[in-house]
Amino acid sequence: ALNTPVLVIDRDALERNVARMAEFARAKGIALRPHAKTHKSVDIARRQIAAGAVGVCCAKIGEAEALAGGGVTGILITSPVAAPHAVERLAALARRADGLVAVVDHADVAARIDAALAVADARLDVIIDIDPGIARTGVASAEAAVALALAIAALPALRYCGVQFYCGSQQHIEDY
Repeated sequence: ALNTPVLVIDRDALERNVARMAEFARAKGIALRPHAKTHKSVDIARRQIAAGAVGVCCAKIGEAEALAGGGVTGILITSPVAAPHAVERLAALARRADGLVAVVDHADVAARIDAALAVADARLDVIIDIDPGIARTGVASAEAAVALALAIAALPALRYCGVQFYCGSQQHIEDY
């Protein structure tokens, strides 16, 4: 009887699943940051954070802007932001989004982000995207990661916070 397409959620199942995942992470001593690309919902992201998630992940700058606009904090943008207009949007978002983190995989892009952050009078935590051999995104070697970390360390508006890589369908983030 509903006009499609329509999103229908079983609230009890949603709350059980959010609680189950949060409890699993707590029991394992893992900081949970679920990916919001599946639900793209401020309400669901807030529920996940209220249950114990440290924040959420977004694949794209637009998703991050929408969630931050709804008051969601602790957003990690998991795909490198490199296009000039997107870098400007990232800098503007960094100024207003609490706990924003972005990934980088190239020193030139890091420098462009740093310059945009200077104009926006903002700072940004970044993690390095590592390519584990699937040729998706990321630096391709340990040496390249170290070189990028050193380049980031020289940029005043960026703060290096760790690495991420994709392994199959799972994302791994390591803080250093």
